[in-house]
Amino acid sequence: MTRREEVYQAIDSERAYQDTRWYKDTTASGGTHTVTEWLVFVQDYLTEAVHQSSRQPEPKASEDVLHTLRKIAAMCVACMEQNGAPPRKGFEK
Repeated sequence: MTRREEVYQAIDSERAYQDTRWYKDTTASGGTHTVTEWLVFVQDYLTEAVHQSSRQPEPKASEDVLHTLRKIAAMCVACMEQNGAPPRKGFEK
């Protein structure tokens, strides 16, 4: 099992990578998207993860899917950075 801090570190490293790929000189949008656009990107990567899972043997399938899930998690973070991140009521720090 992986500690939560390690999971967050993996997501942060993916966000850092994404920031080097998506900015005003590399994308027409500058990497900024609506919630709906982010959902489309996430759905595309979820479909990719399903394909990875169903078309490869283990343990390669899970390894590839975990890399894709890291990308998806970082996309969700980017979406909330750009569009808001409402906290779960009753669990705010």
